[in-house]
Amino acid sequence: MSPPPLDQNMQMRLGALSAGLRAQGICILHQRPDHRFDLAENPPATWPVQDLIGRTEADILPDDIAAAFALAFDRVTATRDDQIIEFGIGDGLQRRSFEARLLPDEAGITTIVTDVTDTRARDLAVASLLREVSHRSKNLLAIVQSVAMQTAHHSGSIKDFLDRFRGRLHALSSTQDLVTESNWRGTYLQSLVTSQLTRVGHAILANVRVTGENPLLGPNASLHIGLAIHELAANAILHGAVADGQPGQVWIDARVVHQAGQPTHLIIEWQETGIDIDRIRHEPHFGTLVLERIVPLSVGGTADFRIETDSVRYRLVVPADQFES
Repeated sequence: MSPPPLDQNMQMRLGALSAGLRAQGICILHQRPDHRFDLAENPPATWPVQDLIGRTEADILPDDIAAAFALAFDRVTATRDDQIIEFGIGDGLQRRSFEARLLPDEAGITTIVTDVTDTRARDLAVASLLREVSHRSKNLLAIVQSVAMQTAHHSGSIKDFLDRFRGRLHALSSTQDLVTESNWRGTYLQSLVTSQLTRVGHAILANVRVTGENPLLGPNASLHIGLAIHELAANAILHGAVADGQPGQVWIDARVVHQAGQPTHLIIEWQETGIDIDRIRHEPHFGTLVLERIVPLSVGGTADFRIETDSVRYRLVVPADQFES
């Protein structure tokens, strides 16, 4: 079979090229020295005028964009250097962004117009994400600094400091992993509890009962409530309900409270039975500071921590802006 005529072959190539330009949102224009268009391939559908041939910039574009286009044209003509302009044109309730690169040639100016709406949106999203990462990183570093200083203040030796600080740092790291995996939404309370208890020691899991609701905690609440769970669990293993193999029990319960005329809030309760109260009273007090002041202040809630004759009880009230039920 003989090959197709050259003109048909050329039409096929031009058709394929035109389809490729449309797929990539690219428009090719050419203007004579008098600014009139003599070529317009794939003009953007959002432009106010689609029939460009024989017209100038002022005939087809809004006044401000036409003026910028004409100025760039004149600069290319005078300097023979490429010019790039960016502009936006409304598309219903949205606005499309375009980049136009003007290049000189022997017969006038060739312009490559690219729809960069999606690219600019991605750039903005990445910039916003980087700002958010920076903000959260600064907050996390501030928490780490505070934990380090307070742990040092309540430690009797370097080894004591390193042991306690390492545990608290791992607690924050574990929670941060959960928050990051959720694309910064936060983490579910029961996942947070399991993560912190497992990190402290698998032995405690057999003595813990978790009941109630499982709300999604925001990133801030996740970090601080995770730190509270770590402190409670570490205390239970060191000198509480499960210290030295004691058969004590831990009950963790959560409920979202809706009351008429009152703001919605989350109540998290830790109840620990089977303790040696004398051992608990002689421990350093930073853990108590975390539970009674740092965590409730950080989430905008309240807390009640009690060591009784036969039990340890902790009750944390978290406002609605820190979780999703």
